[in-house]
Amino acid sequence: MPHRGVTLAVSLLLLSALIAGGCKSGGGKNGATPTSTVKATLIQRTAPAATPAQTPTPAPDIHQEDLSQAPTVRQFIGNSGSSVDTVGVTYADLTEDGVLDAIVPISSGGEGGDIALLVIGYGQDGLMEFLRLTSAQSLSYRLTAQGQLQVDTPQYTATDPMCCPSQLLRTTYRWDGEGLVSASQKTVDTGSKP
Repeated sequence: MPHRGVTLAVSLLLLSALIAGGCKSGGGKNGATPTSTVKATLIQRTAPAATPAQTPTPAPDIHQEDLSQAPTVRQFIGNSGSSVDTVGVTYADLTEDGVLDAIVPISSGGEGGDIALLVIGYGQDGLMEFLRLTSAQSLSYRLTAQGQLQVDTPQYTATDPMCCPSQLLRTTYRWDGEGLVSASQKTVDTGSKP
């Protein structure tokens, strides 16, 4: 497709030729032939350089991170004797941005099981914490069919042994555009009544 500047220049040249040709048919004052002095200058414009399509920078792969060294995890663990439960780490897009986040359980280092849960993902400044849950007793988690985080914390009665709480507090967390918030909470029986 011709450039607009080239099309305009060609049009001016044609117009100039028509005017010059039409004016030679005579009849000027004293037999003089009027001429037109339209000057057309061909202006060559270079087409703007095609800019390469901007390929978005892919987000880093959180699978490649040593989550035990993430600043938020190191700060949480400190000198407590607890550690990252590496077998229990799960990856899911909890923040609904198309990039996987890590659900990082923190083990007590003993028989207490997982006593905390951190959700870590990428923000504008690198790895950041989106949610921190702690419990005096072991907690567990799963992903719902809708991809939300569901966390169970034990609810003991006075007669429940430490191994077997009779109820669990089940909390489901969802992304609200700014953070992971509690979407629902209910108490469920475990079926282990003394």
